[in-house]
Parts: sequence; C-alpha cells; structure tokens
Amino acid sequence: MAMTGVVKDELSRVTVIKPCCRKAEVSTLLRFAGGLHLSEGRVVIEAELDTGAAARRLRASITEVFGHPADFLVLAPSGLRKGNRYLVRVDKGQAGETLARQAGLIDNHGRPVRGLPRQVVSGAICDCEAAWRGAFLAHGSLTEPGRSMALEITCPGSEAALALVGAARRMKIHAKARDVRGVDRVVIRDGEAIAAMLTRLGAHQAVLAWEERRMRREVRATANRLANFDDANLRRSARAAVAAGARVERALEILGQDAPQHLTMAGELRMAHRQASLEELGQLADPPLTKDAIAGRIRRLLAMADRRAGEQGIPSTEAFLTVDMLP
Repeated sequence: MAMTGVVKDELSRVTVIKPCCRKAEVSTLLRFAGGLHLSEGRVVIEAELDTGAAARRLRASITEVFGHPADFLVLAPSGLRKGNRYLVRVDKGQAGETLARQAGLIDNHGRPVRGLPRQVVSGAICDCEAAWRGAFLAHGSLTEPGRSMALEITCPGSEAALALVGAARRMKIHAKARDVRGVDRVVIRDGEAIAAMLTRLGAHQAVLAWEERRMRREVRATANRLANFDDANLRRSARAAVAAGARVERALEILGQDAPQHLTMAGELRMAHRQASLEELGQLADPPLTKDAIAGRIRRLLAMADRRAGEQGIPSTEAFLTVDMLP
C-alpha cells in the first residue's frame, strides 16, 4: 500500500477522547473536504472523502459530538476518478445550518468562514494536531522517501493554507504554503519534520514504516555514491600508471646507459607492470621497497631524462603521452 493510504488508514483509527479535539478534527474535515450548499432554502453540508474509514469516522463524530444524523453514500468511479468516493451528507431539517454554526463553517451573520474556525486557530496544541489530522484525512498525501519526499495538504483557499501553516508553527514544525497552478497547498519537505508531524497526528506505525524506507533509501544512495567514487579512483589510478609507463619508456631511451642502476630497475618495473599500483611495484622490487621509495626513484628518473632532453633539444618524456593518458 502507498504511504498515503497507510497513513490515512491509521489516522482513521486513532482514538480521540477530548471533545475539543474531536470538534477541531470534524471542523477541519468539513472545511477541507466539504462544501455548503443551499437546497430548498436549507443549508446542506457535504463532505467527499477518498477512504471509507475516514468517511465513517466523520459520520460517527458528527453524530456523537454534535448530535446530528448524517447520511453515508458511496459514489461509483466516474471520469478521472478510478476509485470509489465516499460522501457524508447532513441535510435533515435545520441540522445542516446548525452543524455549520457549531463547526465554525459560517459566522454569526451566516457568511461562510474562509479560513479555519476561530476555536481551532486559537485553540490548544491538541486542537492544532486534530486540525492537521482532519486536513490530512480530507486532502493529504505523503510521497515515498527520496529526493522529492513531501507531506502535502491541498487546501480550499489561501486563508485555510495560512491557518494550517500557523497551526504547524505552534507545534514547532516548519511548513510552507504554496500556490501550485492555482491550487493552494501546504507542504512539509524536511524528513525529520515529516516524521515529527506524523507522530503528532498519531500515525506511529506509519512513521516506523516511513522511516524504515527512508533509511533503506539513504543507505542505498550512499553505497552507490561510494561505489561510483571507488570506480573513479580506480580509473584515475590506472590512467596515471599507464602514463607513467609511457614516460619511463621514453626516459630510458633518452638516458640509455647513463641511467643509474637503481633508477633503471624502478623504471623497468614500471614498464613491465603498467597497471600495477606503486605499492605493488614496491613489493615486486628486490629487495622490496616502500610505495614512497619506488615513487621517488621513478620521479628522479623522469626528471633526469627531462633535463637531458632539454639540454639536447629533443622531445621530453611528456611529449609521448596521448590524450587517453592525460588526467
């Protein structure tokens, strides 16, 4: 199951005891997933959700907390929507208008509230957590851990987005409001902040699963980087060894019999084992030499040959390097 489904499934089963938290969750759910309609002079409240568990949770909360009956409808897939949608509807008598006032969806003058209800915005920290839980159940998504990981809420307006950002700030979690192609969204991108928010909402099992996937991906990415780094080092070392072999061959041609014996020995080892590392060349010497000793001898041989080439006006050892040998 995708991470969004895992989180919504767990949040729809979180037990909330405090009435203020249940009211904040219902108010936010209705604000983010619902709409106010007028039908035959009556206010009708509808909330459309993508999971049956969340819809049943909302219907139960409306009945238990606010005391209003709510209908539960299943909408078949149509158009771009491939899965079922679940509709919670309150339209019996004056129940819709009464619930709208109780939930803070309309003010005392009957005008719709554009942001979140006042009791949610100015409530306790637990109300902020409940508001985020309701917003995620309504229009939340969580992408897989990776380069573009994000916890995202689609908001009904900029005022609701700013209210949600303020609620996150009160919980010491950084969230950002964005306008993406005319749609207001609230996004959390930091991995630690996402884990903290999911923990606040009560999705503890989802946090463990998300952190496990996140750690597995980070370990895999680190291993790939290290492997690529090692491969690059090996290629660079092999190219340098081949270039050194070509320069040594030219140096021995320039110096001929004038090359000191110990330098000639080091040069012949380099020519015989062009792909070997300096440490391996030192072990092949008789007697064995350290990596620094064999490198010093080869360096002195090349310097002596370059000086002789400069005195005689002939190409130096570097003149015989090809493009493939250059670093």
